[in-house]
Amino acid sequence: MLSGIFAGVILNAGTLVTMDDERRVLESVHVVCEGGEIVAIEEGFAPDADVEAREEVVIPGLVNAHTHMYALPIRGAPLDVAPESFYEALVDIWWNVDEAFTQRDARLSALGASAEMLRGGVTAFCDNYSGPNTLPGALDAVAAGVSGTPIRGMITFETTARNSEEEAMAGIEENERFVAENDRERVGGHYCLHTLFTNTERTVETTAEAAMADELPVQIHLEEGLVDVHKSIENYGERPVPALESMGLLDGEVIAAHCVHSTERELEILAEHDVRVAHNPYSNINNAVGVANVEKMEEEGMTVGLGSDGWDPDLFEVMRSAVGIHKLKQNNPSGFDDAKALEWATIGAAEVIGRGDELGSVEVGKRADFATLELGPTPVLPESAPYYIVSAASRGDVTRTVVGGEVAYERGSGVVGYGADEKANIADACAELWDRL
Repeated sequence: MLSGIFAGVILNAGTLVTMDDERRVLESVHVVCEGGEIVAIEEGFAPDADVEAREEVVIPGLVNAHTHMYALPIRGAPLDVAPESFYEALVDIWWNVDEAFTQRDARLSALGASAEMLRGGVTAFCDNYSGPNTLPGALDAVAAGVSGTPIRGMITFETTARNSEEEAMAGIEENERFVAENDRERVGGHYCLHTLFTNTERTVETTAEAAMADELPVQIHLEEGLVDVHKSIENYGERPVPALESMGLLDGEVIAAHCVHSTERELEILAEHDVRVAHNPYSNINNAVGVANVEKMEEEGMTVGLGSDGWDPDLFEVMRSAVGIHKLKQNNPSGFDDAKALEWATIGAAEVIGRGDELGSVEVGKRADFATLELGPTPVLPESAPYYIVSAASRGDVTRTVVGGEVAYERGSGVVGYGADEKANIADACAELWDRL
């Protein structure tokens, strides 16, 4: 650690939850940032700090490993549907939404969702967008919305052949074009397959080849519902994981979202290929699909991170969902370590999206991304701070979100780049979308 450096941006932290390899919790320290990076963590408070959080808890910026920003307009929508299965929810709700989306909807939903995430302490995310009638140029619209705020994002168009293989190829081309034209630190691209059952062997192989050529991950909804399993056996004679292995997808970098119905052998195969898992507990509850076997994932040494799947804008609630379902699954109130959920929402999620070397913990050399929390009135102790955060904190406790050493959200001031006009535009677009649905 350096001594006596008072340059760049300085943050005073009453309690600093680092999420470093030792999971240290430090008290009464200041963090020195230069050029958007952390250059020192020093004992004691610095005079005239740029970010003053002496009475607060500072954590790494949260990372959402799997989301759908285009889900934002569906909250509160007066939809006359009552799906009784995950597949019915896809057909009756989401695929109709996909078809109704415009590029304006894509841009404004991304802007609104980005602002929501920043208000909740999220500084980086991995998003999957679907809107076949917005091609080409869909990702430019999404990127424009994200870039309206200071958040970091990875965006992609979901490849799906549910309507036609031609449509799926257009989605792959959209990803290839966006990746080729955009090399940004704040908003970059990756690849996505909606599911195996909504794609063909050709689209899976083409997506895998494109992603490997660009050295980027492919995200796929894997065995979220049983329909994925049944269709794979029907079409390929085996379950989704071995089928995808045969198609070569697992030879590249893969982020598997959900894995609710993956068998132990399938998880072993995924582990052998270093596949990373985006765990979405709140979404799994909401869609009534089941509980992922995270115990086996951990046993196999798999990297796990939390995602909201576009449902819950509060990642603290997603953490508590994880704690609740895994304790309930084991019928044991001590059957899950609450602090694990904070790990999954920070360094775990950062590693899942392939950015663990720069995000997810407060360490020298990493990006200066933080969230400051006002907890209380219970005293915050180093030995229990992570448990306190997971059990009691919410996005309402976030006082600031800092991205690259710059305050992107502050309680009372709002999110940089997002005001009353933007909020009104989003509300208008949502109402028009509801009319089309």
